[in-house]
Amino acid sequence: MAMIAVQVVLEKLASFVEKETRFLGGVRGGIVELQDDLYCMKSFLQDAEETSESDQGLRAWVKQVRDVAYDAEDILEEFMLRFAQSHGTGFIHYLRNSYRSIRKLSARHRLAVQLQSIKARMKAISERRNAFSLNRIDMPSTSSATVEKWHDPRLDALYLDEADVVGIENPKHLLVSWLVEGEEKLSSISVVGMGGLGKTTLVKKVYDSHPIRRSFDTHSWVTVSKSFASTELLRVALQGFLVTANEPVPANLQSMTDLQLIDALRNYLWRRTFVIVLDDVWTVNAWETIKYAFPDCNCGSRIIFTTRLSNLAESIENTSHVYELQALPENEAWTLFCMKAFRGEHKAVCPPELEEMSRNILRKCEGLPLAIVAIGGLLSKKKNEGLEWKKVHDCLATELKSNNDLGSLRRILQLSYDDLPYYLKQCYLYLSVFPEDYLIKRMKLIRLWTVERFVEEKQGFTKEEVAEEYLNELVNRSLIQVVEMNYFNRVKTCRVHDLMREIIQMKSREESFVMIANGARISKNEKVRRLSIHENSEEVQSDMRFPYLWSLLSFSSHHSFEHSFRNYKLLRVLNLDRAPLSSFLPELVELIHLRYLSLRWTMISELPESIRKLKYLEILDLKRTFVSSLPAGITQLTCLCQLRNYRHSFQPSSFFPDTHGMRVPSGIGRLTSLQKLGSVEVNEDYELVRELGKLTSLRRLGILKLREEQGMDLCYTLDRLKHLTALYLVSLNKTESLQFDSLSSPPKYLQRLYLKCSLPALPEWIPSLQYISKLVLQYSNLKSDPLKALQKLPSLVLLELRQAYAGEELCCDPSGFSKLKRLGLHELGRLRRIRIAKGSMPGLERLDITACTVLETVPDGIENLKNIEDLVLWHMPPTFIKTIERYRGEDFWRVQHVTTITRIYENQGRWFSETLP
Repeated sequence: MAMIAVQVVLEKLASFVEKETRFLGGVRGGIVELQDDLYCMKSFLQDAEETSESDQGLRAWVKQVRDVAYDAEDILEEFMLRFAQSHGTGFIHYLRNSYRSIRKLSARHRLAVQLQSIKARMKAISERRNAFSLNRIDMPSTSSATVEKWHDPRLDALYLDEADVVGIENPKHLLVSWLVEGEEKLSSISVVGMGGLGKTTLVKKVYDSHPIRRSFDTHSWVTVSKSFASTELLRVALQGFLVTANEPVPANLQSMTDLQLIDALRNYLWRRTFVIVLDDVWTVNAWETIKYAFPDCNCGSRIIFTTRLSNLAESIENTSHVYELQALPENEAWTLFCMKAFRGEHKAVCPPELEEMSRNILRKCEGLPLAIVAIGGLLSKKKNEGLEWKKVHDCLATELKSNNDLGSLRRILQLSYDDLPYYLKQCYLYLSVFPEDYLIKRMKLIRLWTVERFVEEKQGFTKEEVAEEYLNELVNRSLIQVVEMNYFNRVKTCRVHDLMREIIQMKSREESFVMIANGARISKNEKVRRLSIHENSEEVQSDMRFPYLWSLLSFSSHHSFEHSFRNYKLLRVLNLDRAPLSSFLPELVELIHLRYLSLRWTMISELPESIRKLKYLEILDLKRTFVSSLPAGITQLTCLCQLRNYRHSFQPSSFFPDTHGMRVPSGIGRLTSLQKLGSVEVNEDYELVRELGKLTSLRRLGILKLREEQGMDLCYTLDRLKHLTALYLVSLNKTESLQFDSLSSPPKYLQRLYLKCSLPALPEWIPSLQYISKLVLQYSNLKSDPLKALQKLPSLVLLELRQAYAGEELCCDPSGFSKLKRLGLHELGRLRRIRIAKGSMPGLERLDITACTVLETVPDGIENLKNIEDLVLWHMPPTFIKTIERYRGEDFWRVQHVTTITRIYENQGRWFSETLP
């Protein structure tokens, strides 16, 4: 961490000297001297950080370097702030008009005094360095570290959860039999074992198994954790049952009381066979507060608990079975170890010269899957040399001798962290800001890493692309668990194992990197740099000023921010997602160093004109707020890279949501740094459509309420946006047609395209998009078969046609849609037949058919789709359903290989879901 801290200060010093020379006066020499001292210190830091974990004195020295670097950065930020505070119209304007002011002289004098203090500390630190045998590592003066090319975790290996492919079949079959057999009354099963044994993994495999899905009407999964809230547990349980059954979630779900939630659950579950998993239960109180929500209807319903507490099952009534999960036996542990440690070898076989050392290391893991996976992943990055592996063995031996309990496991797992390159350590420590069991979205994490300046430049890549490499590398090292992949083989959500999270939280506090507002005493002298507020965190004391705070992240929907943000003058990152805010806080515009401001899911409806003061803002996230129009001041935020604002609403008669965006002021074209903009409502503003063409750095763009007569202007703009990878275009209404005839050079790197408008014909350039992976056509009402035109797209993974075709038959040829995984055919009112030639769509996993009211039966050729797992039928007529009924339907033979066939239908204004037998 000290390496990164020093690098950040060096870059800031270089920029400071370059841009502010004429205002520094006599202190310029002091800044240059500080640069030289830090460059010298940095040359030793890499060696120091790599060896400091095993040397307490050296660790203290590294901490001193880090602290002085942090303080130097704060001094520079404070110097800039003093000038900015002296005039309401901004830093540069004030400096130009106040060159000889007494404030400037005072600030310069203060900077000189502070620099002298920093230099004295640097001298003392340098002298103490001689006490350690550190190697000098010459490094360039600018950030140049690069990420090695790792095996892409989006390949098959990413899907393998090693702990569930070794030694899991027998316990899985046993648990399944306990769940589907036995008495009809409501009963529970507890899976007990220490952290890291794979309780959650085992139960998740059982939960997702076909016998369980087939035997129970509805399912839900609730992660309880240490700090639970009964309302949240009930809410998640209800939402889980409804979502898995494809039923609508109540609009007032977030505001429902405990009693209302219990009544809703009892009403929904009555006479249904249900299974619910309560994962990671730490106290019987978690069950006592919610148990009345689950009625015993003598339907054979089941509750599954996972817990580390062996006595928990004894405290829960109706417990039918307790399964004590054991460590892996030696042979299975060896198989798992080899899969991780020797995945680069043929058949993952251990080289003979490493077998003895490998078995010694494995023995230290004592069959604990999490430890085996983590250590095996670490070793896979080492050279296959005995001495390298002996170092790992010796470190493990020391830790295991001292303590074999949970604390020992934490120290073993910390070895994986210690082995990270310096540029990944801060990224991994940053995960400590997220609450326990929080599902971390890939793009959220990447944006935060980027604005925190953790991501280094890499030629030919955007910072977000480099950040995704970082994420993939951490996944590859088994330090991050993938929860869900999207259809494009990219991480969608991820999490950190609770043991690893405790390790990084501990280290984050030691490193003065992140503080969690969880009731721990925060000294007034403690320089808190990043503060994270979780759902059950205590209120931050009103007298705590945190003058050196860089980042404040709130993950709480109830935490009030009564204390003034004026106390946080150096704040750069502010995340207020779901905060109870009904209006924009005026003091936020005084945080002139802000780079990131997220107000997602708040009730804010308006931004002030003074937003222009946030000159350094790079990301402004207003998604799911009620902001419908942006003030003119937004056009002065020339550092803005991402401006995101849209929300969805459903019409009663529609299967798909309407999208609402924002009106933007004239002059938006000045924001030439913008890479993501959405969604802009243009209405009758013809100039605005053309002005968007000035934003040539855009990668993602959403435009709403387009009119037919704006077609020429739209094509003019799209011709100039050469870097677009995602485009979302929506017409004023479903009958409004958009013309693309004058588009001479469409963005050739498009990966996602949404066209929600009437089309006289499919634009000729769409079938030429070599990189398009997702295509949604809505309201197109095409006369010609779109499948014929699109089937040769080489990268298409997801295709949806929503009221997009007016013909009676859809066909595709052999070898068509070679990469397609999901196909959606929605509200094609005249469609009667679908023909899928043998050899087409070989990788299709899911087919959705919605409200195709005259479609006679399932597609001809669906029997050849060997990889299809899900067939989802929304609002299809009974005559269609009868054709695929088991044994009686004439076309049942075509779909008998499909894993799951789901029918979703409406009855008396309510939607129901059933799995066809």
